[in-house]
Amino acid sequence: MKPKQQSLLTLVLVFLLLIPLVGLAQRLPMRFDLTEGHQYSLAPATVQTLAALEDRLQIKLYFNRDIEGAEALLPQRLLIADLLEEIENVGAPYVEVETVDPTTDLAAMRDAEHVGIEPLQLTGQDIAGIQVQLQYQGLELRYQDRSEIIPFVTADELEYAFTVRVASLLRPSRPVLGFVSDEPPLPPPMPGMPRQIPPARIFEKLRERLGQRYAVRDLNLAKTPSVAKDIVAVVVARPQNLESAQLQVLDRYLAEGGHVVVLQDFESVESSSLEAHPLQTGLEDWLQHFGIHVDARLVYDLHGVRVQAGVQTLNTPSGPQVAPVEANYGLGLLLEGDSLNAEHVVTADLSRVAMFWAHPIGLNPLPPGVDADILLRSSPQSWLLPADTPLGMSLENIQAMDRKARSGQSPRSYALCVALQGVFPPAFEQQDLHPAAGSLVVLGDADLFHNTTFASGADGNGDFAANLIDWVAQESDLIALRSRGKKQRPLTDFTASYVERHGGWEQEEEQLEAVHRDAVRYSRQSQRWIAWGNVLGPILVVFLLALGHMSYHRRRAGKVFVAGGNG
Repeated sequence: MKPKQQSLLTLVLVFLLLIPLVGLAQRLPMRFDLTEGHQYSLAPATVQTLAALEDRLQIKLYFNRDIEGAEALLPQRLLIADLLEEIENVGAPYVEVETVDPTTDLAAMRDAEHVGIEPLQLTGQDIAGIQVQLQYQGLELRYQDRSEIIPFVTADELEYAFTVRVASLLRPSRPVLGFVSDEPPLPPPMPGMPRQIPPARIFEKLRERLGQRYAVRDLNLAKTPSVAKDIVAVVVARPQNLESAQLQVLDRYLAEGGHVVVLQDFESVESSSLEAHPLQTGLEDWLQHFGIHVDARLVYDLHGVRVQAGVQTLNTPSGPQVAPVEANYGLGLLLEGDSLNAEHVVTADLSRVAMFWAHPIGLNPLPPGVDADILLRSSPQSWLLPADTPLGMSLENIQAMDRKARSGQSPRSYALCVALQGVFPPAFEQQDLHPAAGSLVVLGDADLFHNTTFASGADGNGDFAANLIDWVAQESDLIALRSRGKKQRPLTDFTASYVERHGGWEQEEEQLEAVHRDAVRYSRQSQRWIAWGNVLGPILVVFLLALGHMSYHRRRAGKVFVAGGNG
């Protein structure tokens, strides 16, 4: 047989052999996930939850088979189907997945409506006019005599939502979270009418978010002699004028191994006018007993929220045009990068947390056996402003705040959230006390969990709140799962790094201006080199490989052929 015929036959045989191998590989329950953090594999918390199943878990997936007009949902649906397939394989023989189409099955549509799965309504345009399409993408989970639903699921949130609900199904009851605040109570429900939320109930969005995992119970320390045994953690959200008897209840709970989160503030701010009203929580002396001092002054940070501070009129060829003027609102802190503790499970995978009108926290000598971690801190370009500083967002007020912050102070980073762990000595004399290790978290701001902040949905405050409560409630396994794949990887700030290498931000104004001009020039040059590297780098690699290939074969061709030899 000629060499060419032999090579062709070899290729045909290899091809025919690969066909059954590929088919066999598709049937095998194996996969290779080479992504960082194994983003497309089940997390250990999910595997452990599935391993705890003792009975059949029925998963009903409500999916449209026809998504014409909504093809953008296809990548999400493929990922969801792939993840559910892996869940079914790992959870075998207890997990069973069923897919139904409510748009073609009336019984499935009635079931979806009954359990609370609502479709996403998409509008489109056709020849007859506007067309409304119903797109279902929800899950119903049934285990024994209980059920949980995910009304509409996305691929990046499916694993966490699934694992949390399965963990809830495996428990006889949901863990209870106590909530202490000065807000008015909810009105009683009225049949057939939605419950009206009082405007002064400013932490209701926080309750709703935490309510996905916990049964949130409003707690009145004045009417209870002790914290109930079924409460896994207590949130103290900016109460006013707590009395000694109320603090004694909280003090005993913490000393006996309880878990407390304190949202400390010194003012309440009206959302419309940004007028601040001073307040006293009564927590100051009690926190001081544990070595925590929350300063009444406000943190002003150059790395803040950009707001519209006014308007300006621009003369254009088409006439005067009004344009918004943006400015850095230093009292609205954007905590990113080094401002988030990368070593602590609560903040390690967060990308950003926003705080408004925050107060710095000082740590005095801690009680023996108590350790502290700083979870949140301002940027190194931060100063302190007096507690009575006007909070307005006008350009004039922002410029006045900036001048006042820089005058007579050196910038530094300030702690904004601290977490303490250990056996806490009681601040009051307690009878029949049974000391145990607990945890105390103090934040120098309550407005980061205000309804308005939560409603924006632009920052990671919701994830931070959920992580924090899971940590104090000893549910840390789910924290990494919640933040999986959400962490943004910040780009290098060439300007800031250049300034830091050439004297920092504390130089004289004229020197700093010159350094900043050089830094901007350096930043543009670095970005230009990176851009050209992305364009020319692959071409250069291919050229070098081709050159090496040509050189190799040229050397081979230059060898003298010897019959029967090895060359």
